[in-house]
Amino acid sequence: MREMIARMGTIRGDVMHQVFAVPGSVTVRSAREFAQNLLTEFEAGQDLDLDLSVLAEVDLSFVQLIHAARDHWARAGRSLRLAHPAGEPVTALLDRAGFLTDLAPQDLDFWFHGDMPR
Repeated sequence: MREMIARMGTIRGDVMHQVFAVPGSVTVRSAREFAQNLLTEFEAGQDLDLDLSVLAEVDLSFVQLIHAARDHWARAGRSLRLAHPAGEPVTALLDRAGFLTDLAPQDLDFWFHGDMPR
């Protein structure tokens, strides 16, 4: 999976952000490697934007890892965001799992950049 991950830096204000291109599939089968990739990105010491544009296959392990990563980045005083609002595969998973029924404002901002999907 690491070979498929594209990284590029962007600058927002005075802060350098890395963009991490998430691969097309993040499921329980690839969760360990995805978690290791997130830790590697964390160790780079920068804010991180996740690009989910090619993510097509996803399960709850992805949501769990993202939740833990958000907490990890926040405790370090850094930002973990999505480069774009979550697409259909992630939105459908969040809906099936019941996460969209009572979405906290910070989660709405994280997953959908403030606009609830229809």
